[in-house]
Amino acid sequence: MERWLVMPMLQLRDTAILVTPANTLVPVDPNRPSATFDMLAFARTVLGKGTPELLAVMTWARIKAAGGNADASIAEWCRLKGEGWTERTFHRRRLRACQRIAAAKNEAHGCE
Repeated sequence: MERWLVMPMLQLRDTAILVTPANTLVPVDPNRPSATFDMLAFARTVLGKGTPELLAVMTWARIKAAGGNADASIAEWCRLKGEGWTERTFHRRRLRACQRIAAAKNEAHGCE
Protein backbone atom coordinates (compact mmCIF):
# COMPACT_ATOMS: atom_id res chain seq x y z
CA MET A 1 0.00 0.00 0.00
CA GLU A 2 2.68 2.50 0.99
CA ARG A 3 4.51 2.04 -2.29
CA TRP A 4 1.41 3.30 -4.10
CA LEU A 5 2.09 6.64 -2.41
CA VAL A 6 5.84 6.78 -3.07
CA MET A 7 5.56 6.95 -6.87
CA PRO A 8 3.30 10.02 -6.91
CA MET A 9 5.61 11.65 -4.34
CA LEU A 10 8.51 11.07 -6.73
CA GLN A 11 6.51 12.70 -9.50
CA LEU A 12 5.64 15.67 -7.28
CA ARG A 13 9.33 16.49 -7.00
CA ASP A 14 9.38 17.69 -10.62
CA THR A 15 5.74 18.31 -11.53
CA ALA A 16 3.66 21.43 -11.03
CA ILE A 17 0.11 20.51 -10.00
CA LEU A 18 -3.24 22.14 -9.39
CA VAL A 19 -5.83 21.00 -6.85
CA THR A 20 -9.37 21.07 -8.17
CA PRO A 21 -12.45 21.69 -6.00
CA ALA A 22 -13.18 17.95 -6.19
CA ASN A 23 -9.90 17.23 -4.32
CA THR A 24 -8.22 16.01 -7.50
CA LEU A 25 -4.55 16.70 -8.19
CA VAL A 26 -4.01 17.65 -11.83
CA PRO A 27 -0.61 18.25 -13.45
CA VAL A 28 -0.19 21.66 -15.06
CA ASP A 29 1.55 19.95 -17.98
CA PRO A 30 -1.25 18.46 -20.12
CA ASN A 31 1.14 15.73 -21.33
CA ARG A 32 1.41 14.22 -17.84
CA PRO A 33 -1.29 11.70 -16.91
CA SER A 34 -3.42 12.99 -14.05
CA ALA A 35 -3.99 9.47 -12.70
CA THR A 36 -0.44 9.60 -11.31
CA PHE A 37 -1.74 11.58 -8.35
CA ASP A 38 -5.09 9.87 -7.80
CA MET A 39 -3.78 7.76 -4.91
CA LEU A 40 -2.67 10.85 -2.98
CA ALA A 41 -6.11 12.40 -3.35
CA PHE A 42 -7.76 9.07 -2.44
CA ALA A 43 -5.66 8.81 0.72
CA ARG A 44 -6.63 12.35 1.70
CA THR A 45 -10.30 11.60 1.10
CA VAL A 46 -10.20 8.37 3.12
CA LEU A 47 -8.09 9.63 6.02
CA GLY A 48 -9.26 13.23 6.14
CA LYS A 49 -7.38 16.45 5.57
CA GLY A 50 -4.87 17.20 8.31
CA THR A 51 -5.32 13.97 10.27
CA PRO A 52 -2.35 12.42 12.10
CA GLU A 53 -2.72 9.26 9.98
CA LEU A 54 -2.52 11.23 6.73
CA LEU A 55 0.47 13.18 8.02
CA ALA A 56 2.29 9.98 8.98
CA VAL A 57 1.72 8.08 5.74
CA MET A 58 2.48 11.11 3.53
CA THR A 59 5.61 11.93 5.53
CA TRP A 60 6.83 8.35 5.16
CA ALA A 61 6.14 8.40 1.41
CA ARG A 62 7.89 11.75 1.01
CA ILE A 63 10.98 10.48 2.85
CA LYS A 64 11.09 7.30 0.74
CA ALA A 65 10.61 9.29 -2.48
CA ALA A 66 13.51 11.55 -1.54
CA GLY A 67 15.72 8.46 -1.18
CA GLY A 68 16.30 9.08 2.51
CA ASN A 69 16.91 6.54 5.22
CA ALA A 70 13.31 6.23 6.40
CA ASP A 71 14.10 5.09 9.95
CA ALA A 72 16.69 7.80 10.64
CA SER A 73 14.61 10.48 8.94
CA ILE A 74 11.45 9.51 10.81
CA ALA A 75 13.31 9.57 14.14
CA GLU A 76 14.56 13.08 13.36
CA TRP A 77 11.13 14.18 12.09
CA CYS A 78 9.49 12.97 15.33
CA ARG A 79 12.05 14.85 17.44
CA LEU A 80 11.40 18.05 15.48
CA LYS A 81 7.62 17.61 15.40
CA GLY A 82 7.25 16.96 19.12
CA GLU A 83 3.63 17.14 20.28
CA GLY A 84 3.35 13.43 21.15
CA TRP A 85 5.02 12.13 17.98
CA THR A 86 7.31 9.26 18.94
CA GLU A 87 8.63 6.76 16.42
CA ARG A 88 6.27 4.13 17.79
CA THR A 89 3.29 6.49 17.49
CA PHE A 90 4.37 7.50 13.99
CA HIS A 91 4.53 3.90 12.77
CA ARG A 92 1.26 2.97 14.49
CA ARG A 93 -0.47 5.88 12.72
CA ARG A 94 1.20 5.02 9.41
CA LEU A 95 0.12 1.39 9.58
CA ARG A 96 -3.42 2.34 10.60
CA ALA A 97 -3.55 4.74 7.64
CA CYS A 98 -2.40 2.03 5.25
CA GLN A 99 -5.02 -0.37 6.56
CA ARG A 100 -7.78 2.20 6.15
CA ILE A 101 -6.66 3.14 2.63
CA ALA A 102 -6.40 -0.52 1.58
CA ALA A 103 -9.83 -1.31 3.04
CA ALA A 104 -11.40 1.66 1.25
CA LYS A 105 -9.67 0.74 -2.01
CA ASN A 106 -10.87 -2.87 -1.73
CA GLU A 107 -14.39 -1.70 -0.94
CA ALA A 108 -14.38 0.66 -3.93
CA HIS A 109 -13.41 -2.26 -6.18
CA GLY A 110 -15.83 -4.76 -4.62
CA CYS A 111 -13.08 -6.88 -3.01
CA GLU A 112 -13.47 -8.60 0.32
